[in-house]
Amino acid sequence: MPLSIRFRVRYAETDQMGVVHHAVYFVWFEHLRTEYFRDMGFPYGELEERGIFFPVIESGCRYLDGARYDEEVAVTGWLREPSGARVRIDYRVEQEGRNLAEGFTVHARTDAGGRPSRIPPEILEKMKEAASPATEGPPGGP
Repeated sequence: MPLSIRFRVRYAETDQMGVVHHAVYFVWFEHLRTEYFRDMGFPYGELEERGIFFPVIESGCRYLDGARYDEEVAVTGWLREPSGARVRIDYRVEQEGRNLAEGFTVHARTDAGGRPSRIPPEILEKMKEAASPATEGPPGGP
């Protein structure tokens, strides 16, 4: 199931032209991802206390239009393909019906030492319940 968050673009997120800098979209993706895990009942802080980490191992973004300072944006995420040690999340950034960006991140479950291991069954089950079918999400997907 998709999750969305809304917020206003902050001045520090824009470049000299007044447009959101391309790197900021990945900060927004992380914001959404943190809320997604919290919504599933697994806040990142609690996972890390248990020695469960999900570092990004792959990411991408396609920029379609620019957001500007003080405009409200919505970031929506779709959990995909949870299995074994990996999970993918797709993202869309929108504003008033305009699609601004589409992106994705792939994560590998690791321990505190960075060694990969399988996603614990209780977390994997919640991820599978929350996952969206490939037919949902950003058109054409990233």
